[in-house]
Amino acid sequence: MTPALVRQRTLASRLWSHAVDAVFPPRCVSCRSFGRFVCHDCLAQMVRAEHPRCGVCWQPIADRRCQQCRRQQPAFTAVRSVYAFGGPARDLIHALKYSGVSAVAPLMGEEMAGLLLRWAPDVSTIVPVPMAGSRQRRRGYNQSDLLAREIGRFTGIRVAGRALVRRPGPSQVEQPDEAARRANVGDAFAAGREPVGGGVLLVDDVLTTGATLDACARVLKSEGADRVYGLTFARESRKALPNSG
Repeated sequence: MTPALVRQRTLASRLWSHAVDAVFPPRCVSCRSFGRFVCHDCLAQMVRAEHPRCGVCWQPIADRRCQQCRRQQPAFTAVRSVYAFGGPARDLIHALKYSGVSAVAPLMGEEMAGLLLRWAPDVSTIVPVPMAGSRQRRRGYNQSDLLAREIGRFTGIRVAGRALVRRPGPSQVEQPDEAARRANVGDAFAAGREPVGGGVLLVDDVLTTGATLDACARVLKSEGADRVYGLTFARESRKALPNSG
């Protein structure tokens, strides 16, 4: 997609948002003030996940590659995240994930699309990390799918929403440590009804240990993907588990 077309889609999205806001004024998900889903003050508190970081898993580290990625390269080639997990960035994710505020997905997806365009990995398909069917029915949507579709809308990259399926099982949030998380998703994913190949971008809301993206990437590569990259809205330090994959 050309930069001009990206700008056109961004403008159309913002015009639609303004129309909706006139009827249902948004509130900041962090401080609860009216006007925006993230007010200017809270936005200023969000910390971008920038260098120095591991070039593979994006863990904050002074070296180019962390010890874990040196010991065993994940199935994905590299992953990037827009923000460090915490403060208003965490509140945005929790609003989308646990409070049913799906209206924040365009805002988050636009930020992720901007990072993707700057990063420019060689990908032709976007695949959201899937949820188990029962959990998605309770929530009403898969937040990763919403983000993937927003990224696809801003960039023009095809979204394959059925490339992966998740088998029923315990949530990653319930797992106490990294080893438990890796065991929990070891065989949690399977190929879906939508085949993919070439370069694939996996999309999720937050990255903690990388276990979920690693498990998904292994399935995609076994089904014909040449390389798999990851993109999340936020990156959580391995030192402080809970919240996702």
